[in-house]
Amino acid sequence: MKLVLFAAGVVMMVSGGTGPASAGNDGDGHTTIVEDANGRTVITQSGDPAQVEVRIEKEPGRTTVYRKSGGNTAVVTQSTNPADLPPALREWLRSHSGQ
Repeated sequence: MKLVLFAAGVVMMVSGGTGPASAGNDGDGHTTIVEDANGRTVITQSGDPAQVEVRIEKEPGRTTVYRKSGGNTAVVTQSTNPADLPPALREWLRSHSGQ
């Protein structure tokens, strides 16, 4: 599985795992956790939790999480289909995977 991460000004941690698609947070509003069959995404951002915007789009084989806090935005896509990746990112992954 290849995982795509696009982020600006955030601390991001991604780990593998499986389970039902779900979303949650760490209780203080700074972290969003999304888990699906492709893995688990944890996005933590500083800023005012009352101003956070989170959108989660789920489709078969793909989950995309959008999180905006202040001027920082994180977009994470978990997918089983390489066609979901932008061409430049596919090339970058190929060049860094030794294939």
